[in-house]
Amino acid sequence: MILSTQLLDWYSTVKRDLPWRKTGDPYAIWVSEVMLQQTQVKTVIPYYERFLDRFPSVEHLGMSNLDDVLAIWSGLGYYSRARRLWEGARYLIQNLGGIVPKDYEALVKIPGIGDYTAGAVASIAFGQRVAAIDGNVKRVVSRLLAWPEPIETTRSLRYFRESLLTWQSDQNPGDFNQALMELGAMVCKPTKPHCEACPLAQFCEGYLQGDVQHYPVKKPKTQRQEVTRLTFILRKGNQIYLQKRPSKGLLADLWELPGVELSQDDLQNFSNSLMTISIDTYLNLFRQAIPESEYERQVEEDFKRGIEFHGPVWYTFSHRRWELIWLIIDLDKYYRVGCDERETEPTRSLLLREIQGTYQLETLEARKSDMCKWVSSEDLRLIPLPVAFQSIIEKLVNF
Repeated sequence: MILSTQLLDWYSTVKRDLPWRKTGDPYAIWVSEVMLQQTQVKTVIPYYERFLDRFPSVEHLGMSNLDDVLAIWSGLGYYSRARRLWEGARYLIQNLGGIVPKDYEALVKIPGIGDYTAGAVASIAFGQRVAAIDGNVKRVVSRLLAWPEPIETTRSLRYFRESLLTWQSDQNPGDFNQALMELGAMVCKPTKPHCEACPLAQFCEGYLQGDVQHYPVKKPKTQRQEVTRLTFILRKGNQIYLQKRPSKGLLADLWELPGVELSQDDLQNFSNSLMTISIDTYLNLFRQAIPESEYERQVEEDFKRGIEFHGPVWYTFSHRRWELIWLIIDLDKYYRVGCDERETEPTRSLLLREIQGTYQLETLEARKSDMCKWVSSEDLRLIPLPVAFQSIIEKLVNF
């Protein structure tokens, strides 16, 4: 088809020199596709190279500790991607001898691999004639078709897939898919597309209608939730208390500086000011954030001496924005700290978990040493902590 020929000719001339385009290893291609989700190419390249240097194969990744994987990923954001990669590698080791399957239908069954990633790996690594539809491709196709409906719908996705398979090259499906992604990234941009440089302008209904900016049509965005994240920093000398977040929800499986989210409704109950909260209320919030009751006595004494707020700093996620405010609680140097690594008996406690976008207290049974630990301020940068806490960490380290 002429469309495919012109696109591939253009791609062979202008394609960027990227490390994942120099390999046919399906594992390496899989890693790159996951890293590139919602992250710019220039940011991904050094992380991709470090990741493959540390985990060069499915076996190396799947047999590693999740904390080690998250540490290498640290700073790239969207940490659930790293966890899904790790889970997928473990699945392959347990079920397929560590071999990445060649077929799209088999790939999509791997935990953490969705339609797009399966299509990308199957077409690029194995030459299977399947579509790989990411955000760039949706934008390109919606403009080519002048598609009048929101691109997020099942009907839109089905029609896009059918159209792509009609256009796709029989000989080079992987290059065709990558060429469409490249076109969306370099030419058919969300704003100010370079239509005059587009190899497909003559086929583009949106361009021919003189209304390319109208596409893609999207559903109205839901308003981003803004919350205050009250963070409790327990410190004993130069040791900082960390605890692990749940395996599901926001920032899953990462270590954190513990805290609680306070919605606008919560703050209204406090007369819109944390300054008006009683000592008992602070202790209540502390218990929600840190389930270890052994700290409560000194924390209460510390609160009674006066509460000093630090911050705020802001951090924006895709669906919510944190206003981070923190309290530093210095434990007496003779005070015994918990999270003893020698401890092996399970402990039952309450932990604040994110469930379907809200936080709820849930009974947790696990070893303390699995859920919390003390880390020197110098070593904080070595822990896979969310980027959201980096401003606080810098202030603690430079204290």
